[in-house]
Amino acid sequence: MEITFLKIFFIFLVVMNISTFIVYFFDKMQAKNNRERVSEVRLILMALFGGSIGAFISMKIFNHKTRKWYFRYGVPLMALAHFALVIYMWARQK
Repeated sequence: MEITFLKIFFIFLVVMNISTFIVYFFDKMQAKNNRERVSEVRLILMALFGGSIGAFISMKIFNHKTRKWYFRYGVPLMALAHFALVIYMWARQK
């Protein structure tokens, strides 16, 4: 089995999205228990650097960060951009 850049990138995105999902869940639990929170900058950066799908799913499941416009509109836009990037890279590889 040949290891290509696209496969490595896909694995990175899977790991990043799972990590982002977990961090968003953790932040929601911290918010419910009045404990120290994960910074919004960190949450946005995790979504920006590949975890947008995990962020989007956790926002929907846990109803977390859905009032802030930059999460409500920014995370889905990042997810679309990441999806388009993967499609572009996959199409270019053929």
